[in-house]
Amino acid sequence: MKTLIAIILAVTLLVTLSGMALAAKPATFTTPYNQAQFQWRASAPFGDWSYVYQNYSSSSDFKLTGNVLHSAYSYSPVVTDLEGESTVYTYDKKINRWIEKEGTVSYKYVPGYGDYPIANYWRGYLEFGGTPSTDNFVHGVAYQWVYLLAPQDVTPSLQYAIWDDTMDAWLIGFSIYLWDSGTQVYDVTSPYDDPEFPDPFIEPVPASNYDPLGL
Repeated sequence: MKTLIAIILAVTLLVTLSGMALAAKPATFTTPYNQAQFQWRASAPFGDWSYVYQNYSSSSDFKLTGNVLHSAYSYSPVVTDLEGESTVYTYDKKINRWIEKEGTVSYKYVPGYGDYPIANYWRGYLEFGGTPSTDNFVHGVAYQWVYLLAPQDVTPSLQYAIWDDTMDAWLIGFSIYLWDSGTQVYDVTSPYDDPEFPDPFIEPVPASNYDPLGL
C-alpha cells in the first residue's frame, strides 16, 4: 500500500503559459527537467519523509501568451471525480518568477483512501532564464498538501492520519516537488534533510505564502 500511495501522488505537471509582455503571439513548446520529491504519507509516522527521490527525468508542455500562467496536474493511476486540476501562475517581474495562484484539486481514489473526496492544496513557483522556452527553464518548486474530506468521527484507513482543526479535514499527505534544469544534488539519504521536514509543520493557510520554506 505504501508503494501504491507514493505512485498515485507522483504528479506530472503539464503547464500552459499565458504570458509575458514580450510574446507577440502564443508559443507552445516542451521543456525537460529533473524532478525530486520529498514525500510524507500517513502510512508512515508523521515527522519525517517516508519516500524521496531525485533526478527523475520528466518534461512539461507549455503555451506562452502573456503574463498569466495556466497549468494542469495529472495523476497516475487514474483517479475519479477529478476537478480543479487547472491552476494559474502570474509573472512577477521584480523577482523573475511565475507565482502559482492558490488552487485546490479534488478527486477520489477509493482503493487507497476510501469513498471520500481528497483535496490537494498547491503552492509554488517556476523560474525561467528570460522569456520561457524549451531551453531556458531554471528551477521550480511545488508544495502539496493532501487532505481526506471525511468527518472527524470517521477513522481513515491510513494509520497515521492526523485530524487538522484548521482545515477541518484529515491530513494524510505532504510533498515538496523540486524541478531543476541540471543535475540535482539534494540530500536523499537518511535522515532526509535537504529540505528538512517542516517543524513546526506548515499548512496551506494563509494562502498568500507561495514559498513558505524558501526553496
